[in-house]
Amino acid sequence: MPTAAENKQHKQSRILDAATRLFLDGSVAGTAIDDVVKLAGVAKGTFYLYFRDKYDLLDQIVIRRTAEIFTESCNQLRRSAAERAMTRTEQFLLLTDTIVARLCEDRKVTALIDKRFSICFTPAALEAYPGLNSAAEYLTGLLTTPDCGEAQARTKLYILADMVGSVCCDAILSERPCTVDELLPVLHTLLKKLLGGEPA
Repeated sequence: MPTAAENKQHKQSRILDAATRLFLDGSVAGTAIDDVVKLAGVAKGTFYLYFRDKYDLLDQIVIRRTAEIFTESCNQLRRSAAERAMTRTEQFLLLTDTIVARLCEDRKVTALIDKRFSICFTPAALEAYPGLNSAAEYLTGLLTTPDCGEAQARTKLYILADMVGSVCCDAILSERPCTVDELLPVLHTLLKKLLGGEPA
């Protein structure tokens, strides 16, 4: 028999799944909370146990999706890094390419995320998604050097994720300032400069 915590998580997941489907098939503005609870099969009062309003729900969906993309991309990077020696810069470039490929696969999800890729690095998101926290710790470790402590490395990771997510969403969704294929070489050059020299 499911525990109270498992029941709570199941209901919350049903609401998130229903809202994601409605937001992707229609629009956030065109979806009412009544539509979400009807599709999820829960009472309207249950919705307010987990979410303040529709925009809090949207934030939770974006956190969930970005956490999935980031965690899966980082796991792929870790497998590649275990198979062959890679510099820190090479790892970040591979991670970037993997994330961009994931964002290109589903433009509707990318539109929903809309430049908020770094939202998954909030303390609540890192706590809610252990795989995400593990990925963030791995990348923070890559960025930590004698000249860059752990706290500064976490900030640097947030900035890198925000930059990559924002510019790539624009390129994928509206080809601004150029197509994503044209953007990637420029992004690689910038990342190499930002990452600087390799740790000893």
